Amino acid sequence: MASKKRKAPSTPTQARYDRSRFTSQKAWERYTDIVGPRKLLPKRNMIFYDTEFDEFKEELDRRHWDEELIYFNDSSIDIAIVKEFYANLYDPEDKSPKQVRVRGYLVKFDEDTLNTYLKTLVVLEEGGNLCAYSRFALLRPDLQELAVKLCIPGRGFELNVDRQSLKILRKNMTTLAQTWSVLSFSNLIPTSHTSDVTLDRAKLIYDIITKMDMNMGYLISYQISLTAQHNTSRLGFPALITTLCKAIGVQSDSRSLENLSLAINLTYIKKNYWNLDDPTVTFRGPRKARGKRSEVPTTSAPPETAALSSSIAPVPPIQTLAIHPTST
Repeated sequence: MASKKRKAPSTPTQARYDRSRFTSQKAWERYTDIVGPRKLLPKRNMIFYDTEFDEFKEELDRRHWDEELIYFNDSSIDIAIVKEFYANLYDPEDKSPKQVRVRGYLVKFDEDTLNTYLKTLVVLEEGGNLCAYSRFALLRPDLQELAVKLCIPGRGFELNVDRQSLKILRKNMTTLAQTWSVLSFSNLIPTSHTSDVTLDRAKLIYDIITKMDMNMGYLISYQISLTAQHNTSRLGFPALITTLCKAIGVQSDSRSLENLSLAINLTYIKKNYWNLDDPTVTFRGPRKARGKRSEVPTTSAPPETAALSSSIAPVPPIQTLAIHPTST
C-alpha cells in the first residue's frame, strides 16, 4: 500500500509572518534579519530668520526648499512604519515602480509625488528634458573650479595614493559650503559620515551654490530606492516616509517613535560651521566654543543680525548623480 505524503510543517518564521504588515515572506525575513537592526538618519529642521545668513536663506527661498523640505511640523518618526516601508520595498533588481504597500496602503514616492508634496520646483533646460544639475552631474568636473567655490583660499581636494581627488575636509570649506553640506547630510542625501565631503557630494553642493536648477523629487526618490537595496547603511528620510504613510491613512499602532534631530539654526552654524579663515562671511559677535551635544539648542534663537561681507553610486542613465548611502 502506497504511503501518503505528508505536508511539511510550517516553520516558526512562517508562523510569525504577519500579512497585514509585510507583502511577502521575503519582506518579513529581510525585516527581521537586515532592516530591523539598522538605525535611522532623522532629518533636521532648519530655522533661519530673514536677517540671518541672507545668502543661504535667499537660496532656500528661491528653490522653495524653505517649506516642507527643511521643516516638518510633525516631529515624530514612526520607526516601525519606516522599517516596514524599506523591507517591503526591497527588490534586488530594483524593477519595482516608485511605490510600496505599507499596512494595506499603496505609498507612492515617485518624483512627481515628492515634488508635489515638498512643493519643490522642476525647471528644465530650454529645449531639453533635464535640469541643469542633471546634465552637470554627467560631466567630468573642473576640480579647480569646484575648489574655488567650496574651499577657503589655498585649500582644495585631498588626494589619494594615485593623486586622484578624493574628498574635501570640512575644515577646509567655506562657511556657506559647510552650511549646505550639513543640509545635504540630513535632508538631501542622508549619511552619517560628516567629517568631509566626497567628490560626488561636492558636485551637489557646487550645484546649489551656483544656483543650478535640479529635480529634488527625483534625487530623493532615487536615494530611497538605493537605501532599500543596501544592507548596512542607516535608513534615510524617516520623517518624510512617516508623513507620506500617514497622509494616505496608514495607522500607527506602535510606541516606537523617535523625534527629529536637533534643529539647525544660526547659533548652531556659528558654533559648528563658521570657518574663521573664510573671508567671505562674518557674523556679529564672537564664535562660541563648541559645547556638548545636550547644549546645542533645539529651536532657533531670537533673530540676531548676521552681516555678510559679500554677497559612490553609478550615474543613473538620466536625471542626476546619486551617492551611495554611507555604511556605519
